[in-house]
Amino acid sequence: MLMGHALRQRFWLERLLVTNARGEHEYAEPELHACRYQGTMKRIVTTDGEERVAAGLMYCAVEVRPEDRVYPPGTSPDDEDAGKPPIHVVTHVNLMGAVDHYEVYL
Repeated sequence: MLMGHALRQRFWLERLLVTNARGEHEYAEPELHACRYQGTMKRIVTTDGEERVAAGLMYCAVEVRPEDRVYPPGTSPDDEDAGKPPIHVVTHVNLMGAVDHYEVYL
């Protein structure tokens, strides 16, 4: 990984398991992963065309999906209000065409 040496922070990731008929989500147990996080104020256009403002940008080696819940560095899965779905995820590939890392806007 091109950025592997820079991933010194940690974040929690909860994968979406199921959404019931009432729209309530059930997530898997949180997993701890390496990342690099920086606060940023950036306007992002989501895949559905909605314009939102990202408060943080996280670089990581693990795939984060739009339906997952992310707890940025310094937060805990014990605080459900700290978890948030990503606004936008960008996949970066290396020169060989393999996935190198992900940019996750929160």
